Amino acid sequence: MLKTSRLTFLEFFGYLALVLGVAIELYALLSSPGSKLSGDNMFGGAVVMALAVAFIHSKHLIFNLILIGLSTLGFAYFTFIHTQNWLWTVVLGVAVAAFLVYFFGIRSDVRRNQSDWFHFN
Repeated sequence: MLKTSRLTFLEFFGYLALVLGVAIELYALLSSPGSKLSGDNMFGGAVVMALAVAFIHSKHLIFNLILIGLSTLGFAYFTFIHTQNWLWTVVLGVAVAAFLVYFFGIRSDVRRNQSDWFHFN
């Protein structure tokens, strides 16, 4: 029997933010790559992607990490375009990734689901 679940309003908002964030980031990469306008657009897309991470609450760790990675890359792109410095880009990228992992509870999800990883259903 197929088990279906309904989306809550917050999850729907998260998926909507995901689609919008990916669209903004793709537009930023394709419209005028390397320009300050592209970096500003990428920052907007990264913020929207961070909202998607906050509202989706997926139980799939890989999906959550991909969302965090996309948001982190957007912030890092913005930093690199505006500073042209790899050190600050890497520092900000690591800081944003750590913030998103800690603040949105990825760590607790991993610890809670760790006992289920080695069991087959």
